[in-house]
Amino acid sequence: MAHGFSHNGRACSLRSPWHNGLVRTVLALLGCAGRVEVALASPSLAAPSVVALASPEPRANLLLQAVHQVLQAAQLKVSDLELVVATTGPGSFTGIRNTLACAWGFAQACHLPVHGFSSLLVQAARSGEAEVLAVQPARKGWFYAQPFVCKEGWIATAPVEILRQEELASQPLSVVAPPGLKLPPDVKVASTCRTPAEALLALGVQLESPDSSTLVPSYVEAFPASREP
Repeated sequence: MAHGFSHNGRACSLRSPWHNGLVRTVLALLGCAGRVEVALASPSLAAPSVVALASPEPRANLLLQAVHQVLQAAQLKVSDLELVVATTGPGSFTGIRNTLACAWGFAQACHLPVHGFSSLLVQAARSGEAEVLAVQPARKGWFYAQPFVCKEGWIATAPVEILRQEELASQPLSVVAPPGLKLPPDVKVASTCRTPAEALLALGVQLESPDSSTLVPSYVEAFPASREP
């Protein structure tokens, strides 16, 4: 299934979908990497509202603080939301659980539709290139990785792999990673044109049929014993 932005001969237009008649009030929640991000799109906002908070350890209250900030700034309540979207992993196990619990809590409290997206898809959707390798941090020195191509939306071209840090430099595709994640200096880094929260928000705004069954954790734990550091 294709997700996200049609590039029409170029890689993923910078033009935001909420300027194309698809505006609704959408809350996006990300917590699978080193920081939490929350974004809000609404007809009352000229541009998306984005908050990013970092902590030494994943904390559910950071998501709630960020949600409070974007709703307060927009003068909206949780009950004003029309859709909640969240990243489902792979990434930090605790971060995944916190993010999904927060999304389900808002959805059930206010009877909102919810939808989950892969954190790797979200990283790919940040890019201004037509083909990338999206990565998320796994255990120390390892990365979850998946290649994507943008053809009438982002499509994964292979299953998720677990790569060692030193393997990233030999990958043929440019790498897109969460902001602030340190990559080896010889890794070819993809250009990006939006934050992860903005990418997730755009995926949610363009979503035609939210599916609550997608809001399940994506845990990738297959670290072969022969590949342990």
